[in-house]
Amino acid sequence: IDNFLACTATWTPRWFNKPKFHTILHIVDHIRRFGPVALFATESFESFNAVIRAKSIHSNHRAPSRDIAHSFAHGSRIRHILSG
Repeated sequence: IDNFLACTATWTPRWFNKPKFHTILHIVDHIRRFGPVALFATESFESFNAVIRAKSIHSNHRAPSRDIAHSFAHGSRIRHILSG
């Protein structure tokens, strides 16, 4: 892990602001204590960014947070109605 971090720092130091580079320091201890590192996976949360971005595109850009919230609420109402 130290070699990987040293090579990464040589290649590009700007990546060290990413949370994944901090968690990589704890992976070995986590595996020893708890087993596989399922909770370190962030891809499922990162993939949700595409959903938010898609809803933001259809916003009026004056209140994007409100527009995104309305869009999620509308989808939730539709799912509730359709599920019975």
